[in-house]
Amino acid sequence: MRLAGGRRFFASARCPRCGAAVDPTRGRRVAAVVLNLLRPVAPHPVDRLVHGAAVAWVVGIVVATALLWAFADVWWPATILLFGPRWVLLLPGVPLLLWAAVRDRAWLVPLLLAGLLGAGPLVGLRTGWRTLLPEGSGPTLRVATLNARGGDDLPRIDELLSRWNADVVVLQECGGPLRDQIRRLGESPGSPLDVHTASGLCLVTRLDLVDASQMDREALAFAGGAGLVWSYLLDWNGDPVRVTNLHLETQRAGLELVRMGRVREALDPLREKSFLRSVELRHARRWVDSLPAPRIVAGDFNTPPESRIYRQAWGDWTNAFDARGAGLGATRLNGWIQARIDHVLVDGAWRVVDVRVAEDVGSDHLPVVATLRRR
Repeated sequence: MRLAGGRRFFASARCPRCGAAVDPTRGRRVAAVVLNLLRPVAPHPVDRLVHGAAVAWVVGIVVATALLWAFADVWWPATILLFGPRWVLLLPGVPLLLWAAVRDRAWLVPLLLAGLLGAGPLVGLRTGWRTLLPEGSGPTLRVATLNARGGDDLPRIDELLSRWNADVVVLQECGGPLRDQIRRLGESPGSPLDVHTASGLCLVTRLDLVDASQMDREALAFAGGAGLVWSYLLDWNGDPVRVTNLHLETQRAGLELVRMGRVREALDPLREKSFLRSVELRHARRWVDSLPAPRIVAGDFNTPPESRIYRQAWGDWTNAFDARGAGLGATRLNGWIQARIDHVLVDGAWRVVDVRVAEDVGSDHLPVVATLRRR
């Protein structure tokens, strides 16, 4: 069957004397094919070498995926994998598929399955198939989030609002000239915008700002965490909407040590920052749960969605990019190492209509722009 390229696998097998079906469930055939795949298709040294590489790649993809989803942000090797360039693990699959197509077509199925597992759960590729579904009708609210990295290199905030056509913009690391520009924009007579700036977080909105409150972060700050969380009560044509802007602790210190090859020194910072973000994620969730719906949470989580601590705290909320995004959706730019750490989350009161990672505007993060509709 292997030499025939598997073409006879699905054919019915019967005894030539009595006509009885042989292996009608094909269970013995499947077991035989799997066991047969453990041996090279031919004794040639090249076939033996590439066969070993194919086995190692498939097993590696399965192990890496299990490691990521079970231990990311809990065990340091999985944390490094979480923030590393996971897409590199898919590259060996291309030449292996070419080899299988030419020399051993029986390996095409396991290689393709490993590729799908790696592209989806491991790397986080989104196909965007939900955009083909009906969007419904009714007014929409567009929310944008961006870590502005101080804002020194950003265009004017009114230009960004026009470019994104956003109703609500939340910014992190919003300081210096950008913060002053936003304040002047809110104070200008006849301005159609409401603004709020505090603790390095900024809000610019076309909606009416009714109230703003900050999550208590004294304990988090004492422990060395960030935990910056502000919640804004907005009036959307008479309906109250809660938008929460947050900026959580980063893994940058430990990851920089890993990048320099100082892995032993990086272990303590990696564990410490993962623990701090775990506390911040849970604390922010409790804070948001105390607020009335409908609720939107946006900002720099400094945590990819595959993180175990992220899923434990926010896994039951809808991540806008997971719902309707397409591609990898990386928002943190660091050369060829990129991560999706900026998110727009919504509770059950909202339906995600559209989401995109917008073009670079001068920060080391990319904006996330989500269009939402009330259910």
